[in-house]
Amino acid sequence: MGLSLMTWGHMIWIFFPIPLFCLVLLSLIPPRRFGNSYLAPRHRKVERLATEFVGRIFFTPVSLGKFSIRLVYFFIFASLVIFVVAFRTIHAGFDSAHIPCSGTACHYHSGETMWYRKASRYRAERNFWLSLFTLVLWLLVYDIYSLKRQIVILRASSSASATADVMTTGEFHRRNDKAE
Repeated sequence: MGLSLMTWGHMIWIFFPIPLFCLVLLSLIPPRRFGNSYLAPRHRKVERLATEFVGRIFFTPVSLGKFSIRLVYFFIFASLVIFVVAFRTIHAGFDSAHIPCSGTACHYHSGETMWYRKASRYRAERNFWLSLFTLVLWLLVYDIYSLKRQIVILRASSSASATADVMTTGEFHRRNDKAE
């Protein structure tokens, strides 16, 4: 029972806030064009820094001896294990929670016992949905980070090629001015 409570404590205080924080960081810049506005370079820089921050924390390999794993894979695996435990609890069921007794004096479905069994069932169902939500959050962080990283790389390469084109055009005009 102590392990179970500790697992759900980790779920609430560690597994929820971290992916939510990462999703907020990755969503700071909306996916729309800023064109040539004054804020475009600043927005690109914030987007790049937020993506790099999430990448450095969760996508950097951590090695333990000969074994190396990225933190995001650890969190996805741990969320998956917690989800499987919650699923097994639900799947094992609470078959006798709502079965009426045939006798008049049933200790199995007395007032307190019945409420305790119902509360256990509702708690197990809540834990199932919390663990599923957490697993989906970590998978979203993984997918959104992968997409954001591609966007940052493409924007950097397009701005570098655009700068190279402008410099080439500028050099062309300088050469033409000297020739005239």
